[in-house]
Amino acid sequence: MSQAALDFCFGVHNHQPIGNFDGVLRETTELAYQPFFARLKARPEVRMTVHCTGSLLEWLRAHARPTFDLLGEIVSSGRVELLTGGFYEPILAILPDADKRGQIQRLTEFLRTEFGVQPRGMWLAERVWEPHLARALSEAGVEYVLVDDRHFALAGLEPEDLGGYYLTEEQGATLKVFPINQRLRHLIPFGEVDKSIEYLGERRGRVPMLTVVDDGEKFGAWPGTHRLVYEEGWLDTFFDRVLSTGWLRMATFADVVERVPAAGRIYLPTASYQEMGEWALPHEAGRGLEEAKRDLGPLEGGARLAGLLRGGFWRNFLVKYPEVADFYWKMLRLSRAIEAAGRGRRDPALAAARESLWRGQANDAYWHGVFGGCYLPHLRRAVKSALLDAEARLVAAGGSDPVTATVADVNGDGRREILVRTPALAVTLTPDAGGAITELADLGRRHDVGDVFGRRPEAYHARIGDGAQVGGATRSIHDAPPEKEPGLARLLAYDRFRRASLLDALFDAAGDLDPAEPWAASRLALGDAAFEPTLERHPDGAEIALRHRATGDIALSVDKRVSVRGATVGARYRLAAPSGGPLDGRWGVQWNLTLSAGEAPGRYLTLPGQPSLGSAGRLATVKEVTLVDEWLALEAHLTWSAGAELAWGPVETVSVSEAGFERIYQGLALLLTWPLSGATIELTTAVTVRAR
Repeated sequence: MSQAALDFCFGVHNHQPIGNFDGVLRETTELAYQPFFARLKARPEVRMTVHCTGSLLEWLRAHARPTFDLLGEIVSSGRVELLTGGFYEPILAILPDADKRGQIQRLTEFLRTEFGVQPRGMWLAERVWEPHLARALSEAGVEYVLVDDRHFALAGLEPEDLGGYYLTEEQGATLKVFPINQRLRHLIPFGEVDKSIEYLGERRGRVPMLTVVDDGEKFGAWPGTHRLVYEEGWLDTFFDRVLSTGWLRMATFADVVERVPAAGRIYLPTASYQEMGEWALPHEAGRGLEEAKRDLGPLEGGARLAGLLRGGFWRNFLVKYPEVADFYWKMLRLSRAIEAAGRGRRDPALAAARESLWRGQANDAYWHGVFGGCYLPHLRRAVKSALLDAEARLVAAGGSDPVTATVADVNGDGRREILVRTPALAVTLTPDAGGAITELADLGRRHDVGDVFGRRPEAYHARIGDGAQVGGATRSIHDAPPEKEPGLARLLAYDRFRRASLLDALFDAAGDLDPAEPWAASRLALGDAAFEPTLERHPDGAEIALRHRATGDIALSVDKRVSVRGATVGARYRLAAPSGGPLDGRWGVQWNLTLSAGEAPGRYLTLPGQPSLGSAGRLATVKEVTLVDEWLALEAHLTWSAGAELAWGPVETVSVSEAGFERIYQGLALLLTWPLSGATIELTTAVTVRAR
């Protein structure tokens, strides 16, 4: 064995999503952050690296000051290196360049002010790399960045030959890149300590240094890890073994850069960690990738070959989940508007709008996987609320008119959208997709009542119902996830249309309809039909006249006039058979609305017995209902013309997280159906969103 020393760059990345519950942050601080920093203080011989997102640092400073001060104490000793990054941990690759620089410089300045250090390196959120980042990061003052060894494998290098750091560039702007070792990332802290030391010994003499930096929450907050890491002493044992191994030298990245030359040049393809590529695929392709990996497994060298299977590209999440794409495109529009409004002026109101914009770029609500949160309403709500706050502040600063109405392809899908804003509401209507409403946001409370996430197939749904149950053993995300409750397979229903409001259909006269997904029983469903729009602007809002002519077996003329005035969105329908003959059956209009929860105190419908927002039922004797959320201090008042039956039911998805497969309440579907008789029918319905 070579007698060469091996530098070992060990570190943790601590992160909490924008909008996560205070109780989760407090518990994670108690279980992971505080004890980890305490062990570092007690082990002055340890040198390592720490990254904390800016929003987490702000929370620790405000709510867990002893932990914040403890981090400052160990940093001041000079043996812990702090990394910068995007302050709110955005996916940097998708941000406008001004926001890339702004977010990095915001965290860099925070670390300089609070801890007295000038960070040289940065943590890249979810290790989502695109080649153009080399220049953007260099221009933001970043000297080196960390990605996975998988990125290098996709460029043709063998992960077991990787060590040290490499140089990449974009248009001559250079950046140092450290590969994170996947084998160590999976071993620590789940494997025996000796396994990690043995692996490091195998690499000794072949490379000058190895890097492993992974989620700090693995060290206490993941199921079973607090017992493993602290009560059973895994972390102290790990430090003992590393420090007592004479040829192993704990180092920071700055240490390595100062004494070790670059291993070579590299041009990395677009990539993230392996699981992210799998999660980004459409569900059928994702299942195909799982099958291919299983087929390769028994073959000689199969594991290595399976590691080269690329999966998808992170930006595919913007296709896979149109709700996420809406966040993204709204973020881009606001970024451009704030940047334009700020040219040549220093305005605190615009600075506050930009800060809210950056909060709205936090990555967790923009994707889905074991750790991605677009299925989690509270994380989506936090991002959307931040964007709405940026929009309202931009208007208040004079950067945009308080009442606007625009027809354009605003989300890059090749179809028209109509955006209407009043002082009370921000509304998006899709004339080429059923004339439906996909955004119904209250600007006063910064809450999108229309943000109901759809039910769609996921590759992992095929694994639900196999009998897996929650266990007490320490698990990593690479283990098969358990089911958090029995019977989840029965909830695997999928939506024909995107969850929106003012979705329309013609039904037979008799039979109960599923309020959440009635379309299979329809004679004519218009959720994907194109309506020809005419926009009329008014001082207090706008009206959109929408026309659709159905031909074929079901001939029907549908005129839908949608008004957005003040805090109210209303629709007036005029239905007629082109032949002039009588109409028969039922006309249905679906609203999909959401507040903060389904089954929780203070969330209910103003119907007899005050059923919860997660309940189901039907009534033919009412002509209005209010969805109440006392916690948000917000309500949505739904009205309709006489003669309709109201049916309602919850929209629930089944998704996966680090805790396993779980049911998640997304919102409430409310279906109004009117019996049809006569040659021409006129119907109305409206929603008013108001503070409670």
